[in-house]
Order: sequence, then C-alpha cells, then structure tokens
Amino acid sequence: MKRILLCISIIFFTSFFHHAQQDKIVFIFGHSLVVHDPPLIPTPSDETTVPHWLHFLAEEANLDIAVNGQYGFLQQHDDLPPISQWGFDSVASAWDSDSEPFSVANFDTVLITAGNFIQYQSSNQPYYNDPNTTPLSATLTIVDWVNNQNPDMVTYIYENWPDMAGFLNNGFPASASEFQAYNDYTEGDFHDWWIEYQDFLVAERPNEIIKMIPVGPIISKLLSQAPYDQIPISELYEDDAPHGRPTIYFLAAMITYAAIFQSPAPDSFIVPNTVHSTVANNYQNINAFIWNELLDFNFSPLGESRVFINSPLSVEDEELYKINIYPNPTQNILYFDGELDGLDIEVYDALGKKMNIEYSSVTNTLDLTRINSGVLFVKFKSERGTYIKRIVKL
Repeated sequence: MKRILLCISIIFFTSFFHHAQQDKIVFIFGHSLVVHDPPLIPTPSDETTVPHWLHFLAEEANLDIAVNGQYGFLQQHDDLPPISQWGFDSVASAWDSDSEPFSVANFDTVLITAGNFIQYQSSNQPYYNDPNTTPLSATLTIVDWVNNQNPDMVTYIYENWPDMAGFLNNGFPASASEFQAYNDYTEGDFHDWWIEYQDFLVAERPNEIIKMIPVGPIISKLLSQAPYDQIPISELYEDDAPHGRPTIYFLAAMITYAAIFQSPAPDSFIVPNTVHSTVANNYQNINAFIWNELLDFNFSPLGESRVFINSPLSVEDEELYKINIYPNPTQNILYFDGELDGLDIEVYDALGKKMNIEYSSVTNTLDLTRINSGVLFVKFKSERGTYIKRIVKL
C-alpha cells in the first residue's frame, strides 16, 4: 500500500508540475560538494560532479540543461562578475567568460552554496576572518547582482552536507555509530542553520525567487534507512571533508533535478554501475522518497514550498478572489481591498501556528504591529475554497 501511495503521489505531482519542466541554463556558485574534480579515486568521466548526472537525467527526460560555474566560498563568490571555471565531458556550456558578459548566456537558474563548516554561528554573523562580511550579506550581494542580469532569475540555495572530521575518533572512514551521529546532525542543527539562512534571505529580498534544495539532509535520511544503511561508508565518501564518490553526487543530482525541474527524475533512467548497486537497484523507490521529502519541505504546514516555484495564490486564484493585499512586505498594517464578503481570514507563522490576530472588516486591515519580523501566511477560506498568500513582516 505504501508503494502504491508513493506512485500515486509521483503521478499526481508530475502532472501538476509538468508545466515547469523546461530546458535550463544554470550557473553555480559552488565548491567541491557540487563539483569534485579530480576525485581521489579516479572515475571514467565526471561522475563526482552534480552537473554530470543532471545532464544524463535531463537527457532521459528529453530535456536540455547547460551548466557553468566556479569554485569558491561565499566570500569569493561575491567578488563579481563570476568566471566560468568548469568544463565537463558531456554537459553543455552556455558561457565563455573570457569573451562574453554574463548576461549573454541567458542564465535562468542560479545555485549558491555556503561552506559546510561555518554552521557554528548564524548566517547573519560575521566571518571570523572578515568582520565586515556575513554569509547572508555575501549571498545578498550575489542575489542582487544576478537578478540585475536577469530579473526573472530563480535562485536556489544548495544545502550541502557537513564536514565529517569532528565526528571521527580514529579517522576516516566513520564507524556505524559515528556515521549515525553525523547523519543526525545533518538532519538536525545543520539543517536548521540552512532553514534560518533561507528565512533571512527571503525576508531581505521578498520580491525575489529564493528557494532551497535540502540535498544533505535528504541523503542523510535515506542512508539512515535499510537497505542503504548497509552500504560501506568508504563506498559513499572518500575522505572526511567529506567528498563523495559517484553514488553521493548521483543522489545529490537526483534531488537537485527534482527541485529545479519541479518533477521527479525520470523513472526510466538506467543507473550505470559507477553508482553503488544498492542505490541502482532501488532507483525508483529512492526517486519516490526524494520527491515526497521535497513536497514536505515547506515554509509552514499550510502551503508555500521552500523548494518549488508554485505561488500559493496563483494568478487564476487572484482573479477568482479579486483581492489586493498591500503593502507586502509591511511594517505594521496590512490592507485588503476587493471582494471580501464571505471570507474568513486567518494568519499563521512560518511554523504553521495560528496567530492571535483579528481581521477588521470595518477597516479591511490586519494590524501586525506587535508581530515579530519574518514570513507569515494569510489564509483565505470561503465556499470557493482555501488559498494562502505569503507576506513578509519587516
């Protein structure tokens, strides 16, 4: 029954997001947890890179993807414009930075990732060696620059996986208990840092599309379950950084593909033997697992996805309700006008907790003066259905 439900979920949401499947031109502000080249253990091609697998997954789905990118951490990436450092055997390039400006490539998608060893303090705190820069400020510099190049740019935060060295008592590879502690951290405090990081970014740039791909936590959750918990650590990673072997980058690409194409990876893909057999033999089950994890990754239980670009209140919904909400973002009073008769209006915080705020039908307002800054959700209920709109309280 569980497998049937997973299949139904994939069929339904594949149809729902089908319109989002289109060719992609991607630039990645990355490092070796995206592109690990050369690996310590040689591979036939670029199997320890996410773009390599993105290309072949897209090809199976009759889609095209071009990828360019550069190495660095956020402090280097905010020195703009970027350069095109990467080249792959099979992945198409869209840009020659030696002879063309960034805008010529028509990038529509940007991935940004932070270091995997800075999560000991919040992303709005300065780097220990750079008191004038925070991970947040560096990311905002990049976001502003790429959106100036293309106002319709979609930015994804690529959540990687943490450094493993601190979990090891006797060096690499990790013992079973050490690896479980590592995975628990990846799904826990490490993941919380990235969620707060995205929340900060969305609050600072509410009019930009800033989504997040929880690559590391999904991989850790998968590898903590049977039969994947039986795969030897040394066949997943090659050091304590930890740089992955092909299986890790393949899983990372499956997750990234589902996020940026807004559809599960194609079930018909034949996994090559460079990927561990346990993963290859369970590819379709893993595909369903990843898709359902992404579907559940929301700003609140109410609606808006942290991953997918599906507005909780679509153009059609706005036309149906004929409601205008302003200003958004707002500092105190939120105003409504339009066809408001028969509507119940409620406000929820980012965790899905209903806020004690009453809508005034006399002034058609919500008073948010006493509410803390952050992302909120306004829920409209009527006989026409239920719809949700995200707002930002400054």
